[in-house]
Amino acid sequence: MFVEKELLYRPTASPAAEVPLGARSVGHYRVEPGYRDNVAVKHFVQVFWGVSGYGALVLNGMERTLHPGQVAVYFPGMEHRVYALDVEWEYRWWTMDGSLASACTTAFGLASDIFDVGPAPVKEFKSLAKAIGDIGEAGEIAASALAYRLLALASSRKKPETADPLIQQAREIMQREWGNPALGVEALAYRLRLHRSSFTRRFAEIVGLAPVEYISNLRVQNALSLLKQTDRPVAEIARSCGYTDPNYFSRMIRKATGLSPRQFRERI
Repeated sequence: MFVEKELLYRPTASPAAEVPLGARSVGHYRVEPGYRDNVAVKHFVQVFWGVSGYGALVLNGMERTLHPGQVAVYFPGMEHRVYALDVEWEYRWWTMDGSLASACTTAFGLASDIFDVGPAPVKEFKSLAKAIGDIGEAGEIAASALAYRLLALASSRKKPETADPLIQQAREIMQREWGNPALGVEALAYRLRLHRSSFTRRFAEIVGLAPVEYISNLRVQNALSLLKQTDRPVAEIARSCGYTDPNYFSRMIRKATGLSPRQFRERI
């Protein structure tokens, strides 16, 4: 099976420089039909950018197809399933960690989904690889800035994800305000001037998740990132992610990972 890979990793498990958004690795793959990447739960943000052909990624339990000019996003704690379909597939990717990796990604409106964004910016990907290869604090800072720029480029080119402007508005509110404990389905429906049941039905039909699940996923994704990349107290992380009940927060982390917040933090 033909597999061509170009990839580069930062030599440290976490950012050595004091950057809230670390560039962990970058890659460029060309693969034949039948290729499958190793299935694993990973604890960083990974963004895939389709170049040519197409392949499959499983996001939130659903097989999705990544075409040229599209990006797909995995968040910490998600199981990565990536494989080629019936054509040669070329794609680029990069990964990010640090305390604000998830928050920066969602702030740009990039959720665990697939978005039409246009051709991959090859120049920026090559610059990121060069910066990651520049061992030392200066290289890490430059790589961090380039990872942020790639997020900004993907976001600025992103086309509306749905023809329903109210559902698009709802997603933007969720991605911006997920840390607000008052953000819930009832409050969102009120702000959009929709009946709760009508809003829930329309959202689920378009997005594939109920709005309460979507908000919960955003909170859990960001919580996992903070648990792994900071030493902030668990109770403080719970509050910052919109959880007023620490016991409920622990249950949600255990549901997502099979571990308590402290066990997840200590897991290598």
